[in-house]
Amino acid sequence: MDINQLPQIINDFLNASNKPDPNAFVDCFSDDAIVVDEGQERIGKAAIKKWSDENHFGANVTLEPRNARRDDDEIIVACKVDGDFDKTGLPDPLVLSYYFRMQDGKIARLYIELS
Repeated sequence: MDINQLPQIINDFLNASNKPDPNAFVDCFSDDAIVVDEGQERIGKAAIKKWSDENHFGANVTLEPRNARRDDDEIIVACKVDGDFDKTGLPDPLVLSYYFRMQDGKIARLYIELS
C-alpha cells in the first residue's frame, strides 16, 4: 500500500500526533475505541486521552511513517518514533507498527508493537 494513499483518519491521526494537537488526536477515535500499547489496553476516549497525554504528548513523541500495508480488515503503518523518552535498550531507529482498524470513519482499534 502506498503511504500516500492512507485513509483520511490515519492521516488525521499522524498529523495530530506530530502537530501536536491532543484534542484532534483523541477525536480520531470512536467513543468505545481500544488502544493496546506496551501490553496495556485502554478502552474509550477518556482512557485514550489519559494514555496519549502521558505517553505520547508528554514525551513529545513524533511519528514518521515508513511504509504501510493492508492485512484483511487492518492497515498496518510502520513509523519511526522519536521523542523525549528513555531510549535505553531500544533499537535505533525505533520503528513501531501501528495496526489500525477503522469503523464509520474513526479508529475503532489501535494495536502498537515493535516492528
